[in-house]
Amino acid sequence: MLLCTLVVFGYVNFCFGQYNINSERISVKTYDSEGPVEHFELKGVKAHSFDIPAFIKKNAHLERVLINGSMVSELKTTTIKFDSKQQGNLEADHICQNVQTKLTPFLGIRGTRRKAQKGADILGIIPNTSAELAKISVSDDIIGFDGVIINNFRELQKAVLASEIGDRVELTLENNSRQYSKSIVVGSRGIETISYKYCKEEPIAAPESRDFLTDRNEVSFSTYPNPTNATSQINFTSSSKEDVIFTVRDIAGSLIHSEVFSNFKGSLNLDYNLDSQIGGTYILSLQQGEELYNRKVLLVK
Repeated sequence: MLLCTLVVFGYVNFCFGQYNINSERISVKTYDSEGPVEHFELKGVKAHSFDIPAFIKKNAHLERVLINGSMVSELKTTTIKFDSKQQGNLEADHICQNVQTKLTPFLGIRGTRRKAQKGADILGIIPNTSAELAKISVSDDIIGFDGVIINNFRELQKAVLASEIGDRVELTLENNSRQYSKSIVVGSRGIETISYKYCKEEPIAAPESRDFLTDRNEVSFSTYPNPTNATSQINFTSSSKEDVIFTVRDIAGSLIHSEVFSNFKGSLNLDYNLDSQIGGTYILSLQQGEELYNRKVLLVK
């Protein structure tokens, strides 16, 4: 069984011969005035479906509620945090999320951690990543990164961390003693931190990627594929007949595209091409009257 490293550059996950790396885990601890009350851990589906705000409200009478968790996939890591001891306003009626997102350089290559070797050998390519789009092969060894000699996977990791998302770099590859170069654009991987806190105003929940019911009308909004390497197919249906405003923003909130669709007939189907943008996360929004619907789309190059 080979010991390997998932090179996500900014996040290192060790694995033993496995190609799918998904982990959902939440740890919950509660305390009263006399000490610990309960401690439990949730994994997998139970962790993913755990209603954190409801649990916090239900146990607001306790001295302390401590929640920590992580949701890890090959393209994103989400860290979850809550500590009632760090809350300033315990009398607030609602629980809000503070979401911080950043992107790290990412190629999408799995390889061994052996140090004494020439180059970084490849065990697998993560789908929908820069490495797959560049047609990097598992039979290749990476011996150079933009002119820097690579002796092992750790050196490759350092080289990619030193690059910028969107950089076009040259990989020097070796395959059965044959050396050649291949151009690749450094992609990105999302790292998200969700901190829960008490708040006075009721939070506005972002719609999920499924059919849902608003107070006014029934709406369906989906984007496909996600992640994408260029084009995102947008499908939107609504019982409202109001005009639809379509916007695209980057993760920092800068407006990239805005378009108004008048005479809305109940459905909208369009393709939006992100090919001119650098790899990263983009927010696709549809506004209809006072209702605003958002989808996050990951562009991988």
